[in-house]
Amino acid sequence: MLHRLSAAEWKSIKPALLIGLALALLQIGSGVAAYYQSKSLLWEGKYQTAHNLSVGLVVAVADQMVVKDYATVESRILQTMSNAEVASVMLTDMSGRVLSALKRDPGQKPRLLFDPYWIPTPDSHEEVIQSRDDAYITTWAKVNLGSDLGWVKLQTYNQLDSADLGSLRQQTFWLSVLSVFSGIVILSVFLWRAYFTVVKRGHVAEAKLDEATKRLVQSEKLASLGELAAGVAHEINNPVGYVSSNLTSLQKYLTVYEKVLDAPEANTDDMLAVKKKHKYDFIREDLQNLVKETQEGVGRVKAIIQDLKDYARTNVASHYVASDLHVGLKSSLNIARNQLKNRADVRLSLGNLPLVECTPSQIDQVFLNLIVNAAQAMPEGKMGLIDIRTDCNEREVWIEVQDNGPGIPAEILQKIFDPFFTTKDPGTGTGLGLSVSLNIVEQHQGKLDVNSTVGVGTTFRITLPIKRPVAKGSA
Repeated sequence: MLHRLSAAEWKSIKPALLIGLALALLQIGSGVAAYYQSKSLLWEGKYQTAHNLSVGLVVAVADQMVVKDYATVESRILQTMSNAEVASVMLTDMSGRVLSALKRDPGQKPRLLFDPYWIPTPDSHEEVIQSRDDAYITTWAKVNLGSDLGWVKLQTYNQLDSADLGSLRQQTFWLSVLSVFSGIVILSVFLWRAYFTVVKRGHVAEAKLDEATKRLVQSEKLASLGELAAGVAHEINNPVGYVSSNLTSLQKYLTVYEKVLDAPEANTDDMLAVKKKHKYDFIREDLQNLVKETQEGVGRVKAIIQDLKDYARTNVASHYVASDLHVGLKSSLNIARNQLKNRADVRLSLGNLPLVECTPSQIDQVFLNLIVNAAQAMPEGKMGLIDIRTDCNEREVWIEVQDNGPGIPAEILQKIFDPFFTTKDPGTGTGLGLSVSLNIVEQHQGKLDVNSTVGVGTTFRITLPIKRPVAKGSA
């Protein structure tokens, strides 16, 4: 199935088309040029034939003109006219007086001419002069035998032999057909190579680029997870710690319950004494809180693990689903909680967002990158503030992450989206976070803008279309 070429691909193939068309025109032009060149050679042959006949006749009659043997002169002229192309021959002296003349009508035998008695002769020192009109090729050859004796005027018919011309046309026709056919073959091969280069290789390169992009995104995810690992472990350790403590208390409470259950039922005072001794009423009341806290701790661990699984999951870029961005935003905050601790407070101003067609895990990665960067931008010893705002219009949504950190100087601001560029200490940053985030947002046909003022803070703004845009060139 042929690929429908986009405007950019047509633009890439256009030079190949023009070159191919030029080659085809060159082939046709070469055939036409060959025809006219061959025809010109035929005309040159006719001129050469007339020239040779005239010169040969001059040699034959020169001696006879000296001795005035005009009978022999006419015989020589008649021999020359045995060539069917010769229309007439005249022999004159230098003044132009006609000494002998023969003429032939087309298809007839030569006949003697008794008039005119005088014709104008060329005023030239050249030995042979040739000219051409509609009817004849006229050749003037000077008779010279030590001195100028006269002129030979020979006229040949001004037309090419129909058989020779027909053969020439046939040869030229087949040459042109062969040239055009070879041009079409060359053009077809050329265009196929151009199509393969522009489209097929473009698809291969695009597929490899997509694969490399996916690996880069996943690598950046793993790098981010590595940076967050200690904090996430601490976040999990807290609920696990009090769940473990609650289970120890629960084990002690179960021992009390067993003693109460084993106490003699007949003597109520003994039962009351046992309950009072083991603080039964307190245990009974505290047991509910203990179970509730344990459930909350397990739920907290489960939420952190689920958030990590969602974040680390590899998604194919084409898997777009309608998603609630606020869920992903809160999940990212949950993962980054330890990074925010003792660095910045988070203030949420969430608008009423519709479901957005996107790849949720990739957008969550962008959220996490921006939140962690904002927290890490806060100077040591200062509790900063991160404002996260969301809003929308009919076509798109936007999310702003604003911090009140030191800001980014203008010379650095131009480089922050460059791959592997980082201002963090060695070992604390990969330099891929913002580069990958920009790539993800642009794949979603959105924008990632930044505005920063030194001493005031930095604001990143993510803008995403609500509906996934239809790719250009798709049917």
